[in-house]
Amino acid sequence: MYILYARKNSGSAAVEALLTLLNLPHQVRQVEKTEHGGAPDWYLKINPRGEVPSLQLPDHGIMTESAAMMIYLADAHPEANLAPAVTSPQRAAYLRWMVYLSANAYASDLRLYYPERYSTDPQHAPSIKARASQHLARDFEIFARQISPAPFLFGKTPSAADLYAAMLFTWSDDMAKLFKDHPQFKMMFESVSNIPAVAEVWARNGMA
Repeated sequence: MYILYARKNSGSAAVEALLTLLNLPHQVRQVEKTEHGGAPDWYLKINPRGEVPSLQLPDHGIMTESAAMMIYLADAHPEANLAPAVTSPQRAAYLRWMVYLSANAYASDLRLYYPERYSTDPQHAPSIKARASQHLARDFEIFARQISPAPFLFGKTPSAADLYAAMLFTWSDDMAKLFKDHPQFKMMFESVSNIPAVAEVWARNGMA
C-alpha cells in the first residue's frame, strides 16, 4: 500500500493521477497547513522540509520530490508503458524533460505564487513575482519546441511526463494565453484530462 501525503492542487496531483492510472493500492492523506502557513509537526517527522508531496512506499520507505516519485512509479510498472524503457532511444529525452519541468517550470511557479519565500524583505515580493512570470513563460516556450509528435510528448502514447506537464499547465498565471500561444499544450492537456482515471483525480484536486 502506498500512502501519498498531499494537498489539493499541489504537486501531489500528478503523483495521485499516476498511482490511480497504474491502479496501485494507495491512500491519500491531506496535509493541511497550520494557522501560520507551515506544516504540522506530525508531517515534519515525515518530510523535514514540510513540503508536499511525500510518498510512503509499501516497505515504509519515504520518497520526496514529485518528479522522482513519478519516474520511480512508472519504471516500477513497465507493463503500463508510461515511461520509455531504459534501452529506448526516447529514454534520454524523457528523463531530460521530467527533470527540466521540475527544476524550471515547477520552480518558477513556486516563486510566482510564494514570492515571500525568496527574500527577507517583503518589498521584494512584487519584483520576484514579475520575474517568475517571465521565467515561466520562457520555460514553457523552450518545452513547447519539443512537442511536435502531438498530442503527447512521445506521440500517441501518454507518459508520466505528460501527466506532470499537464499539472504544471494549470498553474500558469494565464492558462488561456498559454494555450493560445502554444496550441500543442492545449492538445496535450485535453488528451491527458480525457483519460478517465486522470479526470477523476483532477476533479478531486479542483484543477481546471
